[in-house]
This record gives sequence, C-alpha cells and structure tokens, in this order.
Amino acid sequence: MTVIECIELSKTYSRRVTALNNLTLIIDEGTSFGLLGENGAGKSTLVRIIMGFIFPSSGSVRVFGEKEIARAHSRIGYVHERPIFENRFTGRAYLTYLGQLSGLWDQTNKTRVDSLLEQVNLHQAADRAIGTYSKGMLQRLAIAQSLLTKPELLILDEPTSGLDPHSQWEIRQIISTLRKQGKTILICSHYLTEIEELCDAVGIMRRGSLLLTGKVTDLIHTQNTVEIVLAGQLSASDVVKQLNLAELVIKARANQLNIATSAQPQVLSALVRANIPITSLNPVSHTLEEVYINAVQKPEQPEKVVVGMREGGKR
Repeated sequence: MTVIECIELSKTYSRRVTALNNLTLIIDEGTSFGLLGENGAGKSTLVRIIMGFIFPSSGSVRVFGEKEIARAHSRIGYVHERPIFENRFTGRAYLTYLGQLSGLWDQTNKTRVDSLLEQVNLHQAADRAIGTYSKGMLQRLAIAQSLLTKPELLILDEPTSGLDPHSQWEIRQIISTLRKQGKTILICSHYLTEIEELCDAVGIMRRGSLLLTGKVTDLIHTQNTVEIVLAGQLSASDVVKQLNLAELVIKARANQLNIATSAQPQVLSALVRANIPITSLNPVSHTLEEVYINAVQKPEQPEKVVVGMREGGKR
C-alpha cells in the first residue's frame, strides 16, 4: 500500500524563491524513510505539504490515497521541530486533554495516556508540571502526543535536534520500537548516523530537488568495487608494481587493494600465480555520511525520482 504519494511537486513562494522543484516521491507502507538535506533544501516545505498545512504550486500529493489531506489526519502522528506546550499542565493532564480533543474519553482515555507515559518513559514524571521538564522529556512528551490516536504514519521533524547524547539515545530507542511495530515513519534529520540506524530508505535533498534516493543498504554498499586484503605485512603498492596491476587497481594503501568487480578474476589470477596470499575479499561499503557528501558535491542534474520501497522501486 502506498502511504505517501508526491507527484511532480513544485512550490514557489515568489518568482525568486523555489522551495520544491518538480519532486516525485513515493513511500510505501511499513517503510522508515529518512529525509536529509542542508537548511533550505526544502525538507520542511515538503513535510508541510504532506501534512496539508500548505499547498503545492503544481503537482499532486496524496496521503493514504486522500487528496484532501485533512481526511487522513486521524491516521497521522506529527512531531514538529519545535513543539509548543502549556507549561502549567502536568504531563498526564496535557495528554488527557489532547486525548479528549481526539475523541478519547473516560477509561479509554486513561488507559491510552497511562500506556503512552510508560512507552516514552515519563510515567514517573507524569504528575509534574511540564514547565519542570528537560528538553529531552519534552520531546518524549511530543512523541507521546503524536501517538494518541494510534496513527499508522508518523512524521518526525528533527526529533533529536538540540538534545544531549543520552536524550538522543532515548528518542532513538522509542523510534526503533515503533519501527519494529511496522509503522510507516518519515524522519527529517541532520544526523546521518541516526538516519542510517533508524531508516530503511533515504532521500537526499538540495535546493528543492531529490539528488539521490534508495534503500540505505544499497546506498552504503558500492556494488562495483571490492577490497582485497593481502596477508601479513605485504605492501599493496609494491604488489601492484611487481605484477603490473596499475590499470586494474583503483586504490592501493597499506595491505589493501580496491579494484572494480569486473577486474576481480584477472587480479586474483595474478596474485595466485605470484603465490601472494590474501586474508579476505569483501565488497566495499561506505557510511551514509560519505554517500551524502558525494551526492551534494556533484554538479546538479535535475531529475524525476520515484521511490517505492517495493522490489526494483516499481509501484
């Protein structure tokens, strides 16, 4: 099932400011999708359009098949980058009140609020005034608020921004649990290691366009390059010179050779003939940070991208 469907979205605020440029993005049910990009890349504009808070200048957006996004709001949980609270409430009273606004009453409301306070580890502080909460506690309360109606889609805008390391860890644990429950999650974040840990797929944005999209495992795995580790203290550079492999080797450092997958049979044959032992042969992987830097440093090439999480990216 397609949860989010954005087709050729553009958003122009004036003749000089284009926030989104012909962007196409499809996110399927059960996918945890990370949206990366520098400030001004268009992430927040895209989220506001998906939430139905603003409208695109052109193109279309559907959430759970609804063109009128308000009809899908009961199925969406949203955490704003800078949530606002009424500090005189206690955490329990705040969730109880919002639960009533959402149609939860009496024992159903109490049971749901108690469950959420436990889920976000605020049960011990539930009857304290929100004004006494730390920033990490406030963010956990915001997540609890977003989960009141048991939404199928969760949209988190910078969920760990400005938090200390322990609070970031707590938020990641909550998100990880929700991901395991099969919820569809869209996360906007500047923390690449966080996205790599929490997301199945990622989209990298710059100046309103999607530069790169795909499954995280595919993006960090360079399928056309392998690394050969030579045994002992053998110098990779010396071996390359000795066997005349310069044209086949991409990189040689210490006791490691990086080669194209297509060159693997020829290089291995040369090593075997020269009785040069190897320790391992593995596909080359990158961190998501390296993928991101490589993407944003490339010259811009406008493109239309459809990101379905089904096999082959097909809808």
